[in-house]
Amino acid sequence: MADPRHLPAGAQEPSLDEQIAMAERAVIARDLRIRRRTDALVRHVKHEAIKHAGGGLLLGLGTVALTWWLGHLSRKNAPPPAPAAKEQAHSSFEHLFRDAGVILASLLPMLWPMLPKSWRRGVTPNTAGTFLTFLAPILGKLFRRKPREPQAS
Repeated sequence: MADPRHLPAGAQEPSLDEQIAMAERAVIARDLRIRRRTDALVRHVKHEAIKHAGGGLLLGLGTVALTWWLGHLSRKNAPPPAPAAKEQAHSSFEHLFRDAGVILASLLPMLWPMLPKSWRRGVTPNTAGTFLTFLAPILGKLFRRKPREPQAS
């Protein structure tokens, strides 16, 4: 409440009803501001969730399609089974790619600040790590070596 001694001449202190009405208007204005900000925040969260859910869905569908395609190619181009007596261990880069993917995924938190800002804005570190750990073995299958045929002397 204002001190009547400090009020300018001719100004009177508002009555109790006027003070209550001003306080109610202030509370109503504050509630409206909070409601507007909350609605804006909810719209923003929904927009971002839908935007990122589409990317995740597309990434999942692409991974499934690529896995099916690689499996289809490996069955189609598979050599006939070798006799059990002539089993040879063929070398493959699959394990190297898998290990490299796991190592890069573990180093990702340290490397993340060095990546371009556009990459960091569009992808989270967890998504990138998951992508690396799933993609590395698939890339290894692309570089799989065929076993060498024994040379006749």
